[in-house]
Amino acid sequence: MKIFKIILPIAIIFFSVSHLKAFEIEKLKGYVYESNILVNVFYKDFPFQKLVLSLKEQKSPILIEYEFEIYRKRFLLRDILLHKEIFYQKLYYDSEKNLYYLEDNFGLRTFEKAENAILSVTNLESYPVKYTLPSENKPLKLKVKVIITYTTHLSDDLRYTKKEHFKKIETDKTVDFDELLEGY
Repeated sequence: MKIFKIILPIAIIFFSVSHLKAFEIEKLKGYVYESNILVNVFYKDFPFQKLVLSLKEQKSPILIEYEFEIYRKRFLLRDILLHKEIFYQKLYYDSEKNLYYLEDNFGLRTFEKAENAILSVTNLESYPVKYTLPSENKPLKLKVKVIITYTTHLSDDLRYTKKEHFKKIETDKTVDFDELLEGY
């Protein structure tokens, strides 16, 4: 029983501290433009260094997928999904042209340095969600899910290994439209 009293607080501290440095969506901010919504996504602890090193290995692309879901809230019942859309970003290196590319739903951009390519995806600004807001004031909420997938030869402590590691990082956040459009 004494061992349990000692181990339990240590385990709680370990798990709470290890969770503090996790990649997550820090804030969602939205604006209404011509009855549509422009969404900004800001991160906490974005894995910048790991993604730069993965992109510099020049092997596999880095994929970032965003899922936007709009729900109508209901009291004591399951919320109703009204709209869902997916936005992607793909970062890769072209050795023939010695350039880094960012490909997404809107086109293709080029960068000379891997750091600049990754800096361009450290947050998502003014993404137009293709959902027309209803004229009635219904309680709505927005759920944003972000999935980053990449491969690397680096271990978690950023040491080189011969084995290629497939990494997948996921995070999501749900906010009410009142909170999303706050200050608009």
